[in-house]
This record gives sequence, structure tokens and C-alpha cells, in this order.
Amino acid sequence: MDNAPTYDVIIAGSGIGGLCATRSAQESGARVLVIEKANQIGGSAAASGGTIWTARNLEEWSKVQPSGNTALGQTLVNGFKPGVEWLRSLGLQVTDVEDRPYKFKRDIVRLDPDPRTAFESLAQRIEADGGTIRTETAITGIERDNGRTSAVSVSTPSGSERIATSALILATGGFQGNAELRARYMGPWSDRMILRGVPENTGDGLLAAIEAGARTSGPFSRFYGHYLPAPPAEVGLHNFVLVKPDFSEYAITINLRGERFDDEFLGDEVTVHSLIHQPEGMGVLLFDQHIRDNMEQYSQWPTSDVDRVRNIRDAGGHVMEADTWKSLAEQMATEWQVPAATALQTISAYNTTCQDQNGTALTVPKSGGLVALETPPYYAVRVLAGITYTYGGVTINPSAEILDSSDRPIPGLYAAGADCGGIYTRGYTGGLSMGLVFGRIAGQTAAAYSRG
Repeated sequence: MDNAPTYDVIIAGSGIGGLCATRSAQESGARVLVIEKANQIGGSAAASGGTIWTARNLEEWSKVQPSGNTALGQTLVNGFKPGVEWLRSLGLQVTDVEDRPYKFKRDIVRLDPDPRTAFESLAQRIEADGGTIRTETAITGIERDNGRTSAVSVSTPSGSERIATSALILATGGFQGNAELRARYMGPWSDRMILRGVPENTGDGLLAAIEAGARTSGPFSRFYGHYLPAPPAEVGLHNFVLVKPDFSEYAITINLRGERFDDEFLGDEVTVHSLIHQPEGMGVLLFDQHIRDNMEQYSQWPTSDVDRVRNIRDAGGHVMEADTWKSLAEQMATEWQVPAATALQTISAYNTTCQDQNGTALTVPKSGGLVALETPPYYAVRVLAGITYTYGGVTINPSAEILDSSDRPIPGLYAAGADCGGIYTRGYTGGLSMGLVFGRIAGQTAAAYSRG
């Protein structure tokens, strides 16, 4: 039987991590095949706003990743600018974006006219130079021969296949679309989470790598996400950017008991980790007309239609409104069973703290963004956790090699993007940048290995 590899490198996933890995391996002389589970390329990245960013240096990165792998963090920030210039050299339109005041300093660019156009252009270039891209083809297993990667098992509409290769790059985008894994790692209310990415991200790469002997890195209970309005709002890939209440740092969020439960100024990309453990996995975002009138100032990623109240209502969501906090609390008690007395006590304590500008005096301290909620009308929106991708994944080194339980590289096995674990542990320092930087590295490393 002929055991010669059909492809030098197979890449599982065609989001930014997979496509960058593919092109990088191709530039290094490898024969490449991309397998994509969905019926089109791009993954969740193609449905994003197209902004690629990360922390400006390791010190800034460490401000929001206090227990992250610093070697991988350094690799990420070091590889960002060269990666951006590489995208430009490929003919993609990449526009510099000015950084807004934030918790840490960032470097930011944007894919124009939109990310899907950019990724389709990159895919066309890959195919024009001899690469193969197969959609509706999902990875189901990894074969190893004498410890080395030798083949990939896949599922297609026509049945199962085995494809020989000497190197495999996993870029399947995390396990956020897998309800069973979410329940295992994120608790009993994880079924309430709203998926902000494509449904095909079900952990295929992670599960195959674990079966092949890969070590994992957490935190598996954390993820990149934001608050999203609860039903009856209809939220999906078409509108999640418009309805995301990204002014929440300057508002307050209570649970269904009427109590604050986290430091809102950390950003809802952090406080969603607490939200999923509140009763029914739900919170109530409280704010006033002053915040509504200044959403562009308070938002980190303002859209052209920045009025989230109107956008949420247009999506069918319920935004409660009243001229006094007492009236609003009574409405919340009647319709949402939030104890009115507790809610009013929470709001009063918060406004008093804002006058003193001393967030440490609160039962649950708030580290900044102390804006008194005193301008009627007042608003309340029920929110759930929207999940884009997971932080837990396989363990890699700075060369994007997947490690086994003894911290040794598994020959011929690599990862990029959200399949990599241990890089983000608390905050968020860019999702597309993970795919760009580690995809590019994985492609180079895998191609070199396949030649050797």
C-alpha cells in the first residue's frame, strides 16, 4: 500500500487562522488542503466586524491576562505588525484604525470593505496557486504512525474518508457551538447562552487532538463574549453588533435577586463569566438617559447606528422605561420578578458611591466608570451571555506545535486561533489577531516539518 502523503499540510478550518496558516504553508512550498465543515469559507471571523487588534506590548497585554502564558502573549504582540504587513503584501485592503481610550493600549487595523470579501480574496489566491479547499468536510479523527501525524479522518456528505498527510493544523474555531461541552465547563445555565459565531464551531479540532494525545490548557469555563439582549429579542449574526450594549462599563448590572455581582468596569467581555452563573444565567442592565445620549462616547466600538435602545426594540427586545427608579423597580418586580426593594437599594448605594467617586465602598467594588444614574427616563434591559469563542483549547508552544501530556511536541500537529488554549485567561485582547499571528506561524512550522 502506498503511504505517501496526499498533501504536505492539511488545515482544518477556513477562518482567519486556517486561511493564514494555509497561505503561509503554501508560501513555504507545501502542498495544502483546507477542509471546512460549513458550506462556505470564513468561519465566525467572516461574520465579525473585521477589526484586527491586540495589545501594543506584553506589559499592556498582561493588564488583562494576569495568568496568561507570557511566552505566547509575547509571540502574539510581536507577530501582530509583521502579520498585518504580510496581509497587505497579499493584496488585502487593511486600514489603520486609531485607538480609543481603553483599559490598555492597542494596535488596531480593519479589513476593508469587509472581512468576508477579504477572506474570499485570500481563498481565491490560495486556489490559484494550487491549493485545494473543500467545504462540507469535517475532521473526525487524527491518525498517527510511530507517533507522527500520518492521516486525517473526515466526514463528508458522501461519507467518511481518510486523507494522508504529514502535518495537520487545527483551526476549527473553538467549542462554543457544542451544548454538551458548554454544559460541562460553563454550568447549568449555559443553555441560555446566545451563540455569536457560526454553529459549526463544535470543538471538532479539540476533541480530535485530545484523542490523539494532546494536552489541554484552560480556562475552559471562560470565553470571549458580550452581553446580548434576552428574548424576545431576535439576535443573530445579522445584528449582534447593533444590539450589543457595549456601554455597560458605565451602567450597572444586577441579577434577578436585584444585586450587583461583578465589577462592570472590567467590561462585559469579563463580567459575562460571572453572568452565566447567576440565576437563570441572566442579568438586568440598568442605565439612564445620560448614558443613552452619550453611547458613542461610552462605546468602545460604536456603530453608525449607535442607539442601542432603538436597535434592541427593533430586534423585538423588551427595553423597560420609566421616569423614576421606583416606578422602574415596580415594573421589574411585576414582569421579571426582581425584588423591588433590593433593586432600589442597589441603585441608591451605587449613586451615592458615584458622588464620592469611591467604588471600593460598594459591596461588590467597581474600579471605574462611576457615572451616577440620575437623568430620567431610566432603562432596564434583560441580558444573557453571548459567546463568540472559547478560551480553553490545546496546549501549544510559540512555534504553534501542539504539546502532549509531557509537554513534548506531537510530530506534525499544530494549532491556530481559538483551538489554542492558555493564551487568554480573563480579558480579551483580540480574536482575529490570534488567527493571524498563530496561523502564520503554524503554516511556516508545519511546512518546514513536512519537508524534513
